[in-house]
Amino acid sequence: MFLPRLLSFVILIILFGLSIFLKNWIGLAIFGGIFTIAAFGLTYEILSMLEKKGCKSYKLTTSMTAAFLIIGIVNNLSYHFLLIIPGILMITMWIQMLNHRKFEEALDRMIHSAAALMMGVLPLSFLIAIYMMGEGTTYSGRWLVVALVLTTKAGDTGAYCVGMLYHKISGGRNHKIVPNISPKKSWEGTIGGCICSIAVSILLFNNGLVNDVIVGMLLFFGGFYGDLVESALKRTCGVKDSGSVIPGMGGVYDVLDSLLLNAPLFYFYLILKNLIY
Repeated sequence: MFLPRLLSFVILIILFGLSIFLKNWIGLAIFGGIFTIAAFGLTYEILSMLEKKGCKSYKLTTSMTAAFLIIGIVNNLSYHFLLIIPGILMITMWIQMLNHRKFEEALDRMIHSAAALMMGVLPLSFLIAIYMMGEGTTYSGRWLVVALVLTTKAGDTGAYCVGMLYHKISGGRNHKIVPNISPKKSWEGTIGGCICSIAVSILLFNNGLVNDVIVGMLLFFGGFYGDLVESALKRTCGVKDSGSVIPGMGGVYDVLDSLLLNAPLFYFYLILKNLIY
């Protein structure tokens, strides 16, 4: 399990690094390719998990729509053109619903499909919007994405390491936060993870101590709740991992869970601080 996980991690880091450091169309193409595939996989995984609870959907059609939306956003297509893609999906689903023998079942499929797009593609679109800031000029958005990812993952890693360390030192007497959703999360790990996120935020953003502390806390708790949402969904659907497409790491949702809430939160923070450029 360790070797497949390590290999997957190395490949993802290399691809992500190339998408950041290649300051031309190649870097943008790699980034777009990664998140086009991610959008398809994320949507497909969410709908697959919902199916285990009897919540059927238009899984393939919806996943393809998610991928095309990301392609459109990465290529900076016009707002009017981007409306065409979900519009086609909507028309297709309405036609399928009207031709379906069981109208209520078809309506449920449509609602579940729309919910998956909101849970998956909408957060990813904010991540891409951040990446595209200054594209072709300052490329500032790429470094904001790096800072966002590193601060978020520092919190994840810090919480896990501190939580495990305290668990061993205390003989398993760490204090659980939400045992009914995620039994391994503890107050000790949460505090440690938050400190790690704040430390990385101060190191990377350098935008004043107070602002950096706020960003660190915001991204830690955003990642924390993003992870809890996925844990709750998996527990409800009775699955351990969202998928198995990434060897040793599970599914796309397992990798992106902590970023799905943080991307819009960070984008709104940049707007409030007038840092969109």
